[in-house]
Amino acid sequence: MKKKETVSVKVAQERLRQIEIKPGTEIIGVSEALGRICAQDVYAVINQPPFPRSPLDGYAVRSQDTQGASIKTPVKLKVIEHICAGMYPSKKVESGEAVKIMTGAPIPEGADGIIKQELTDEGNENVELYESVRAYGNYCFQGEDVKQGMLLFEKGVQLRYMHVGIMASQGMENIEVYAVPKIGIMATGDELISAGQPLIPGKIYDSNGPLLEARVSELGCSALRLKSLRDDARGLAEAVKSAIGHCNALITSGGVSVGVRDCMPDVAKLLNAEVLFHGINAKPGSPMMVMVIEGKLVFCLSGNPFAAAATFEVLVRPVLERMRGREEWKPQRVWGKLNTAFQKPSAVRRYVRGRIEDGIVWLPEGRHSSGMLASMAGCNCLVDIPGDSGKLDAGASVEVILL
Repeated sequence: MKKKETVSVKVAQERLRQIEIKPGTEIIGVSEALGRICAQDVYAVINQPPFPRSPLDGYAVRSQDTQGASIKTPVKLKVIEHICAGMYPSKKVESGEAVKIMTGAPIPEGADGIIKQELTDEGNENVELYESVRAYGNYCFQGEDVKQGMLLFEKGVQLRYMHVGIMASQGMENIEVYAVPKIGIMATGDELISAGQPLIPGKIYDSNGPLLEARVSELGCSALRLKSLRDDARGLAEAVKSAIGHCNALITSGGVSVGVRDCMPDVAKLLNAEVLFHGINAKPGSPMMVMVIEGKLVFCLSGNPFAAAATFEVLVRPVLERMRGREEWKPQRVWGKLNTAFQKPSAVRRYVRGRIEDGIVWLPEGRHSSGMLASMAGCNCLVDIPGDSGKLDAGASVEVILL
């Protein structure tokens, strides 16, 4: 089976975008929600703080009673109550009175300001004030942070530590999140052996399987690592058909080109798959194929490690983000300047591994082959070079995709 006519990356992305994806949802505890994608708009159920409170240790007073207070002319007030955080005032502050109050405690009725403890003689029955306070000075209002009914954050946000804290401050126990998609990972090739086995002539250790499993897990999906398989079309077809019954999508690597042992095109034919595209007009990873089997996407990536990694970021990741509930997710792109020249002209769109720091893009010199993996260490971006680009000189502006 020959490759179909190659399509541009843009066309490939659009075809994938047209695949309808309906992520499921589940209710989980707020304490378990870190990293998950929120499936509901979250509104405040209470004011925060729920009552006027003191932001410091000191004395709750009527501001008009403190006017003119100084070290030379202190104002003396009667202390009618002591309130710590967790307590609630039982008395109203009248003229000439004060309440000794600790940080976080409710401000009593009648008081409209807090004098810092350090600006007093720290008296318990009577207190001398050495400075005045303006009306509502050092005063935290009810609902100052959050008002009841306020939108706290929207559906689709990835929940981080601050979101967990905000929900906890609202007394929320549970939250609706999108279900974690299960993604199958299957490396193929007669040449592959697993780590721990002796390396014999003609064989290589499987790196694509662990690499893709790690990246899928890093992105918040559940990776289902499947057994690596030999280059046998019928065996692969049976394995693919079985695998899609246990996952939401499947990623394979290897066997996708037009060589004698490249079986994945034959697998598509044996399974009567709908092939969205076979071949992209970009490097590395140009043989990539995507098919749909029983309504599920099967991404067939190149067996070359960097080619698999690059096409994963450009074409697979956007789909996985949608499956996680991030419908509007887009890769973060920025511009930078090359630190060194890239001497290879690009007839087609090319993705080059690199590292961007403070707007400067560093490339691993002479180590750009799609079969090279070690030079990815320390890289944090893909340099997106348009087709029909000539050699790029040092200082050239380039657009990069942050990983």
